[in-house]
Amino acid sequence: MFGNISKRLAVRIVAVICLFGFGSGLAAAGPAQEHADVVYHNGKIYTMDEQRSRAQAVAVKDGRFIAVGSDKQVLSAAGPDTEKIDLAGSMTLPGLHDAHFHLMVAMMNLECTPGNFDQEDLREILEDCKANPEVPGYPWLIVHGMEFEEDVKKINNDLLNEMFPDTPVLVRGFSGHNRLVNDKALALAGIDKNTPDPSGGEIGRDPETGEPNGLLIELAAGFLVRERFPPYPKDVVHKEMKKVFRELLSYGVTSIQDASVFDEEVLQTVSALDKEGFPIPYVLTHQVWYPHEGETRTRVEEMIRNRQQYDTEHLSTRAIKVFLDGVPIPPKPTHVPIRDDGTIDDTHLLIQRDVLAEKYIEWDRQGLKIKMHTAADGSARIGLDAIEAARKANGDSGIWHEIVHAYDISDADLPRFEKLRTVAEMSPYFWHTLLGGFGYQFASLDENNALMTVGSDNPSVPSFNPYPPLEGMVSSFIRFFTGESLPIEKALELYTRNGAISMGRFRDMGSIEVGKIANMAVLDRDLLDTWSWRISSTEVLKTILDGKIVYEKKQAHVTPLD
Repeated sequence: MFGNISKRLAVRIVAVICLFGFGSGLAAAGPAQEHADVVYHNGKIYTMDEQRSRAQAVAVKDGRFIAVGSDKQVLSAAGPDTEKIDLAGSMTLPGLHDAHFHLMVAMMNLECTPGNFDQEDLREILEDCKANPEVPGYPWLIVHGMEFEEDVKKINNDLLNEMFPDTPVLVRGFSGHNRLVNDKALALAGIDKNTPDPSGGEIGRDPETGEPNGLLIELAAGFLVRERFPPYPKDVVHKEMKKVFRELLSYGVTSIQDASVFDEEVLQTVSALDKEGFPIPYVLTHQVWYPHEGETRTRVEEMIRNRQQYDTEHLSTRAIKVFLDGVPIPPKPTHVPIRDDGTIDDTHLLIQRDVLAEKYIEWDRQGLKIKMHTAADGSARIGLDAIEAARKANGDSGIWHEIVHAYDISDADLPRFEKLRTVAEMSPYFWHTLLGGFGYQFASLDENNALMTVGSDNPSVPSFNPYPPLEGMVSSFIRFFTGESLPIEKALELYTRNGAISMGRFRDMGSIEVGKIANMAVLDRDLLDTWSWRISSTEVLKTILDGKIVYEKKQAHVTPLD
């Protein structure tokens, strides 16, 4: 019927024939030989299309929707071999999107990760980590999650040296930006009294002797030690990555952006799992570009050049990540704020503005999407300036570039997001449940027509479950104290439509429409018809990826409406 055109294109053509043949956006069956593979019916389906249509059923062929509409309409697309799955009246959404994930969590799960803990509890944590190694025989002890003391004078590696004189130890702060290492690790990295601070980082030193005290501030300093880590066994990493993907799918998350790929191990692992047919969400990776000359810069630029060899059906590597500043937390704030007089304090700016603009123009011209880490209003403004330079030089490339952690944006910069086709990406997972939206300008950005997305920034948070922060984004608590909450209908757009638009994949996902990839999350409650304080306990009954059920909750039940 379709000659030599691809099977997927044939499915799209059939869908269009169906669409116009029935004179409605709710398409019914196509030719007899194109019966649906599966029909999901008796659902409460929120399509998130332009009209925010509701539907009861969808038909899927070769992983894409070929019909969306009423049970009566869509069941007519079924043939004798079509599987019919009853959604039992459950709320069904397009698959959810996590705009700021870190797949390196698979490797970090092989570290000692007790959750966020105070520095005063370090001895107890180290004793437990020593007694219960995640990978027996691994030559380093790596611990993640410490909250550093505010008084930087209290931070040194004496305890690490006492407990581990012969084993290299690294303790990472919960934000991932700061580290504490013992003398053995310093020696392996070649860091001594005469080692200069790397550009963009700082080596902590004893105030009397000038000797390194084990504190490494910001990523540039941490890289000096990180480059010495031996790799974990490949089979172990693959096993952990599968666990991460299973958990994402259990939350109804069918697409993610990996916000910081530092090495090719992540790309190799994800690509291999997809090729072997293991179900994974759609992944867009942002390879980190490092602005300072040296070993790390050489390695990451080689990774960026070679990235496309890892592209698969579910993995795309066409994106870059740049850090403009650090974080506004102990032991030493390294963010870039706007001063009271309106000028920018760029003391901690990690990349020169002219270099940033030059690279932005280059990447935008190459069709690469860019995330910029910004932790303050000043770095956000610098990032917007770089995007503006690219728009002036290249015109509108159609790429949605991103300001990451769009936190405390200056009023003067709020309208620039729409003007410059820039995504305001936020991480409300830092404040779960009622505090899910605290500190973010959801309402203000929405009033300025900004495209907003949300991400977990896992593993900087204990969980990447999207429903507690969703509750916080819509809570009356936030609405009363800051006025920055969103209606639930708008908040769901950030998790669905907006994520797909940001990725440049709205033709394929983000809504439940004929011709799009059949990704859906089936929930145990109707989020539009329940008390906001019950949103955080939402459970996923089924996750559908490429038209197939890849997660199903055992003994599932639908929570009754209030």
